[in-house]
Amino acid sequence: MAGAIWGPGLFIAAWVLAGLLAPNYPPVEDHISDLAAVDAPTRVLMSLGFAAFAIGAGSAAWPLRRLVGWPAALALGVNAALTLGVMLTPVGGSPDIDVLHGGFAGLAYVSLAAVGPLASLTFRRRGLALPIASLAVGLITLACLWASLGDTAPGLFQRLGLTATDVWLMTIGFAAVFGRRRADERAAVGQ
Repeated sequence: MAGAIWGPGLFIAAWVLAGLLAPNYPPVEDHISDLAAVDAPTRVLMSLGFAAFAIGAGSAAWPLRRLVGWPAALALGVNAALTLGVMLTPVGGSPDIDVLHGGFAGLAYVSLAAVGPLASLTFRRRGLALPIASLAVGLITLACLWASLGDTAPGLFQRLGLTATDVWLMTIGFAAVFGRRRADERAAVGQ
């Protein structure tokens, strides 16, 4: 479950650092994938960021199903696999690879945006906190990612959309890890 914390955290750190290191890179205008493009000097760093997210989120998806429900966990696992597809099809290689990259990225965005709303259904059914916030995060992510397809500040909207769900996912990861730790401590005291 800790992968839900470090995976998104390392992904965000990678695009922030790579954006700072890339010469003449305007993060408000350019997409994150440009940092991992075939000819980008930050390709390795950003590819490691994609890999960290995919491994972290992918490894957390199944254990998190107990908290967020299996539909949200499945969406997260699908997103992790699609993120690997994004990483393995860097832009700038060929027109065909660019189309594949766009397909992986589009499906990854949709699956990521679905995680919060799907979890909100489980939270509501179980009487847990966060159903409205989880639904809102998904809608914010979807709206921002839709806006990133336009001509006005696409890089900014992409980052806002991804960060909304990434921070939510990290919050859920902290709740799962530390909630489990507290439960284990209570069980040890009760013995």
